[in-house]
Amino acid sequence: QFQEKILRAILNGDIKDVVVTPQQLVFGTQILLRNSNVAGNMKMMIDDEIPRSRQRQARIRAANTMNALQKISSNAAKIEREMSPAEYEEFANLYRLVRVELNGLYELLAEKEREKYYGYFVAVTEYEKKIAEGVYNPDLDGVLKFD
Repeated sequence: QFQEKILRAILNGDIKDVVVTPQQLVFGTQILLRNSNVAGNMKMMIDDEIPRSRQRQARIRAANTMNALQKISSNAAKIEREMSPAEYEEFANLYRLVRVELNGLYELLAEKEREKYYGYFVAVTEYEKKIAEGVYNPDLDGVLKFD
């Protein structure tokens, strides 16, 4: 969620003298995909924790999430200059899509499972905060795990 907020704040002029580069989006997305195992975790959630009657809808949401994350990385990798306002908005909208799809996936869980995944949300939020503050160090912090 912080990526979307930062991009919109820059776009709206709420944050001055801050530039997000396409390379930051690529790097951040690659770290997220590698360290969080988001695809594997969503598959496990769908197979093991979402009621069978909701699994088709959950798979669609998971695919939409992964497609949006891949699109962020691939579109940003094509940009070799400062991003335009339209590109800031495009990426903010893609991050919003990821957030909405993940929330929709969460809502498909039974109440007991929602409580468990709320703890994961807190862990991811802390991870994102370290990335945003520039203090994430994989050697010290390790990779994001949900054991």
